[in-house]
Amino acid sequence: MQNIGYALILAALAYYAWYDILGPAFTLAFRPLISGFFAGLIVGDLQMGLLIGGTLELMALGVYTYGGATIPEYSVGAILGTYFGSQQNSFELGLALAIPAALLLTQLDILNRFLNFIFVHRADAYAEQGNSKGFDRMMVYTSHMIWGFTRAIPVFLAIALGAPAVQAVTTFFNNYPWINKGIAVAGGLLPALGFAMLLRIMPIQKYPAFLLLGFVMFAYLKMPLMGIAVAGIAIALVFQQLKYRAAEG
Repeated sequence: MQNIGYALILAALAYYAWYDILGPAFTLAFRPLISGFFAGLIVGDLQMGLLIGGTLELMALGVYTYGGATIPEYSVGAILGTYFGSQQNSFELGLALAIPAALLLTQLDILNRFLNFIFVHRADAYAEQGNSKGFDRMMVYTSHMIWGFTRAIPVFLAIALGAPAVQAVTTFFNNYPWINKGIAVAGGLLPALGFAMLLRIMPIQKYPAFLLLGFVMFAYLKMPLMGIAVAGIAIALVFQQLKYRAAEG
């Protein structure tokens, strides 16, 4: 019964995460770090939630659905990874389940995008009729249903029915500990890949000095990340002032 309770609550979290991204974006629950945080609160293991969510967040930094592209469902991966990792008290196990779950959900995302035309076309019809209430009903209250349920249902089934499979995976990892070590190493490398993808879409070639300055501050001056962030804001403000002053002159 406890599994069913967790399954319902975490499925509701997965649904809410997509409602949030499509609508108010009030809590940013669609981000894996936030999803992992909430999942950690629910299962009573906040540290595991932050570890799993933070790792997936770093992987997802340079990835977004530009042009309607399908990407791994990192928020669902954070929720499932946090739950199963907390059950076995193993970060490596949680991460090992989180990444495949995020990748598998890409298939349901394709199905979701296909089925969502039902609400979109009805919204178009209401717009042509000038029916603002009908349009709002489609776009605000119902269009997120398919998006939400394609995330919530897999989470519910994985938690409610997945205990034997997770136990089998745990036994497998216990029998082959070198795999755990490999996953831990990969978990450390994947965030670097996320940062590399993020750097590719940033104007680094135009402003290389800022990248080098940040590297020196972190690697050589040992400045905390918060200090680097505050210094970066200050430098950006000064740069903008000088840039516009030169343009006006």
